[in-house]
Amino acid sequence: MSRYIRQYISTCDLCLQTKPIKQALVGKLHPLPILDLQWNTLSVDFVVELPLFSGHDTVMMVVDSVSKRAHFIPTHTTVTAEGVARLFLHQVWKLHGLPTCVVLDRGPQFVARFTRELYCLLVNKVGIFHGLASPNRQTDRAHQPGIRPVSPALCERKAGRLV
Repeated sequence: MSRYIRQYISTCDLCLQTKPIKQALVGKLHPLPILDLQWNTLSVDFVVELPLFSGHDTVMMVVDSVSKRAHFIPTHTTVTAEGVARLFLHQVWKLHGLPTCVVLDRGPQFVARFTRELYCLLVNKVGIFHGLASPNRQTDRAHQPGIRPVSPALCERKAGRLV
């Protein structure tokens, strides 16, 4: 009897088209808040599998959510979070500064590695901590000895991975 039922279900068009949903229902989507400062909230998207041109097959699009202006940066399909951070630093940060929010279409682990590498690049190459000034110079001098040993420790690399 069970063999007959399995055979009937496997050949029935209606049975094959109507299957129960086994996933939890998705909640309502919340729109991103719209800010009034340009290049403060960015979205980064990747257009992949393009025809090979000058050794690149992917375009990284960085779009400002306020002005809708964009940077189109050629890259590779296999670009890592560290590579994206370097591209972002050299193509976007140098023109517009550091945004408050970056929305990436990759997973949370990729976003975490991208953010960490971007801050490491800013600390090591640009000296972002040394360029900051506060109204209270005494506080700056008090924090300066603590910043120097911390910034290299944050960006220390072991076996090709960030610590």
